[in-house]
Amino acid sequence: MNDLRARALLGLGVTGALVTGLLLYGTVTATAEQREAHERQDVVVARVAIAANAPITQEALERRSYPVELVPSGALSDPAALVGQRLAVAVPQGTAVLRTFVSGAAGQPAAAVIAAPGQLVVSFPTADPLTAAGLVQVGDRVDVLATISGADGRVTQKTIQNLEVLAVTGRDQSRALVFSVEHQTALVLKYLRDSGAVIDIALRARADTAPVRTQAVDILYLTQSFGIKR
Repeated sequence: MNDLRARALLGLGVTGALVTGLLLYGTVTATAEQREAHERQDVVVARVAIAANAPITQEALERRSYPVELVPSGALSDPAALVGQRLAVAVPQGTAVLRTFVSGAAGQPAAAVIAAPGQLVVSFPTADPLTAAGLVQVGDRVDVLATISGADGRVTQKTIQNLEVLAVTGRDQSRALVFSVEHQTALVLKYLRDSGAVIDIALRARADTAPVRTQAVDILYLTQSFGIKR
């Protein structure tokens, strides 16, 4: 009798464990599916092959949803913004249309930039060493470092972060970087340029898009952090 009772209890225990395992599996699977559904992005792709320098029609484009990690840098999300534009390169059917492909309505490569929805295209002249040396390229992601002089001395801080370079204009010391930015960010960039701040452009890894919180650096920060005697 005791043996039968023990077997019955063991069977109930195994059954309970299986039910619990199935419930946990279902919960984890549902959570993963929900997370995957949220981590997708709409991208404009060519519904048909588009020839270089041919006017783009609405019928030639469509939107497809991709996992965010598979979305290429410079991918566009609004087909309407491309209608009437021309591409500097031929785009095969099913290929994502990138911002750098667009050459403008007149087919001029210098106009191969359009603003993202709700943003502005701005040109940011800079003579920092990386840009002047030609090391900042289209598609790079950059941060803007600024040193500003005030009543309490000079202070350096990382300002605007994770800007995608849409174009690089000019040559040598007269280069300018072109960005698509929010309206407030456009004002910050203009102020930095007009105020005479010392600007340096820092290159990020292209996959590194997370914001970084930093502490402003001044003479007090340096003396306290590194034991420099004044």
